[in-house]
Amino acid sequence: MKKIVQALFFWMFLFLGACKGDPGYHVAEYQEVKYEDVPDDIKIPSKAWDLLEFKQNSEEASATKNLIFSEVSVFLVQKNPGVVEGEAVRIDMPKGGGNIDLSRYITNQRGSFYVGFEFPAFAEAKNKKVLFVSGTRKRKIEGKIFGAGCNQFFDITDHFFKEMKGEGIKVNTTQERYLSVIGGTFLFSAQKDNDVLIAQVTFKNPQFSALFCEGL
Repeated sequence: MKKIVQALFFWMFLFLGACKGDPGYHVAEYQEVKYEDVPDDIKIPSKAWDLLEFKQNSEEASATKNLIFSEVSVFLVQKNPGVVEGEAVRIDMPKGGGNIDLSRYITNQRGSFYVGFEFPAFAEAKNKKVLFVSGTRKRKIEGKIFGAGCNQFFDITDHFFKEMKGEGIKVNTTQERYLSVIGGTFLFSAQKDNDVLIAQVTFKNPQFSALFCEGL
């Protein structure tokens, strides 16, 4: 129960920071980037995998499902000038997703930007799930704790869909706060009949490796 409360607090704190009425990541044009590399293997807690495979009860746990890698797109759109290289970027990931080095897109300019996702497999899916596995250490900035800590994962499904209909996830570059919020892995799964379509997006930034957990 304590972990669930902490998870809700963490993501409510994040999403309440968005200012309503801004188009966010929904803009008319993007600089398009296509990734084709096969994604690296990532470590995911076993309980997280059970959620992704929708094994909520013994009947579902015993059922055999077909796991299928699916496409996912990521959007990085600046709110303040100079924050995102190219102003608005759409990154199309290969089937199964992959890693994004944020140092290629996010500058040292102070300001905010929006993060959005598009997972086509969610269309007409019977069940949908979005998890976040934190990949950054906890740290204190101006008296507030940022980052969820290593190997912590959260079910953010409801908040995710609410924010994607709006501006997306709004983060700030000041003192690299954005890394403590999105640094880690977003996991997506969608069930269609006996098929479970999955993908992951892992955000890294080697320029600030000390903020990240070992192995990420």
